[in-house]
Amino acid sequence: MRHFETYSILNDSQHGFRPGRSCVSQLLDFSEEITTNLESGKQTDVLVMDFAKAFDRVNHSLLIHKLRRYGIQGTALSWIDSFLKDRCQAVRVDGHLSSFVEVRSGVPQGSVLGPCLFLAYINDLPEKLTALARLFADDTAVYKVVVNSKQQDQLQQDLQHLAEWERSWDMQFHPAKCVSMAVTRSRTPLSRSYVLHGHTLETVRTVKYLGVTMSHDGTWDHHINNMANKANRVLGFLRRNLKISSTSIKEKAYKAFVRPLLEYASSVWDPYTQKSIARLESVQRRAARFVLNRYHNKSSVGSMLLQLGWEPLEQRRRTQRLEVFCRIRDGLVECPVIRDKIVPAPPRGRRMYTEQFTRIKTRTLYRAESFLPRTIRDWNNLRKDEVEAVVAATGPV
Repeated sequence: MRHFETYSILNDSQHGFRPGRSCVSQLLDFSEEITTNLESGKQTDVLVMDFAKAFDRVNHSLLIHKLRRYGIQGTALSWIDSFLKDRCQAVRVDGHLSSFVEVRSGVPQGSVLGPCLFLAYINDLPEKLTALARLFADDTAVYKVVVNSKQQDQLQQDLQHLAEWERSWDMQFHPAKCVSMAVTRSRTPLSRSYVLHGHTLETVRTVKYLGVTMSHDGTWDHHINNMANKANRVLGFLRRNLKISSTSIKEKAYKAFVRPLLEYASSVWDPYTQKSIARLESVQRRAARFVLNRYHNKSSVGSMLLQLGWEPLEQRRRTQRLEVFCRIRDGLVECPVIRDKIVPAPPRGRRMYTEQFTRIKTRTLYRAESFLPRTIRDWNNLRKDEVEAVVAATGPV
């Protein structure tokens, strides 16, 4: 991996298993491009691809060929070749063991080396595309701004290139699980059906990518409703099955199983409407009653939250956004699209006690409340002690 990073071998669109990159960094850059296109009145056609058993299909000889092409040679290459070959597997059921069969493909999952080898194998997938691609290991999204049918034809041609890539490298997409979505707010969007292996991809209005539900209009209402419903179901499960009086154990259960559902990648989709904010806060209010075992209608949930010392989820999301922004600014998180737009503001008067940033000009509310414009506003409005607290929380570069 040090070799790959030193010589910039890995495709910059790949955010899986790499230092400073994660699902959140991928989603932040992706949503930044999408919301920018939306505000410009542009339609973005998105293809979300699904590999069939991606890690298990890696061809060993082709992998060694790619590693050699990327500069892995000599003893290291021989060691990796030996690591992959002569592996066998069997199945044990009720104490009975099947005969062993040779494992002729795939990278050993659960190993440290396995993900690194897979990144090398899939690395050249975007090379022949005219569209942009985003990768997180095998999770693949291909997207293109379309202003007429010609761009859509090019995206269809990119889909053909992907089909040729999978045949060349012994991989396989699952056409029935691949979908297309037109992200636009136009009343007359460009309509197009995309075809892979003779199968017309399903056209959807919402799609789940890296655990977050993205919508055709760039809003996050579907994701917020889905997460709130799921969190309420888990909270109900805990209430039915955790039959104990210990406040501390129930609080730990809430923080371990419920709150993470409400905060996963929240920097990307942090809501600004009171309806969505209240929808999420209602889950925490129910959790406070569960933890303290106070279900009487006259019990004040506000006093319960104070007793537990729980911050509003809205405040926690704001803090998380500011911390992520600080990490991007300091190079701890790799978000190239966002990083290039973080520009120091020229100093003005005595109020500029700390580094501030040029605000992003916006025309629409949904763009103004997306991650970068909103977080720059919040950052510029911080007091000096608040800036120091955020910087201390993110740590040094």
